[in-house]
Amino acid sequence: MKSKATNIHFSGLKLSLALILGLLVVPAYVVAPMLFAELESAQAGLVAGQIFYTSNLTILILLVTAALFCQRIQVKKATWYLLGLVGLMVVINAFGITSMMTMIKAEAGDITALDSDDPLRWAFAFWHGMGSIIHMIATILVVILVMRNHSKDDNMNGA
Repeated sequence: MKSKATNIHFSGLKLSLALILGLLVVPAYVVAPMLFAELESAQAGLVAGQIFYTSNLTILILLVTAALFCQRIQVKKATWYLLGLVGLMVVINAFGITSMMTMIKAEAGDITALDSDDPLRWAFAFWHGMGSIIHMIATILVVILVMRNHSKDDNMNGA
């Protein structure tokens, strides 16, 4: 039988994961499409970039919080691996891919003004696509984490 503290930690983990999921889904699949539908591309990209940066930093804080809850309820190794992988993907997007896209935009200016065969436009599209794929995989992994049973009792029944 789970103690009250374990139940609180389990609930904290689930809440942390749900907030992470929301921060992955809403900016990418709700806000960004609306921005690009309503604003000119350069302005929409600037605002979307700021939203993604803030979301990614918040996700990293929530991942630390989730890890602390995981430590308290002694989750399976697979949960740790998934959390670490999500963290790695968010770091790659927030600090690696975003930096590449920012450098390309600084050199090229308005990406939409470039010819369709311009190497800078292709480079931007490549890094944008890589970021989108990594973001989608991270989102799927968090869905898996939310759906898993992380309880200590479950952990004692197998690895």
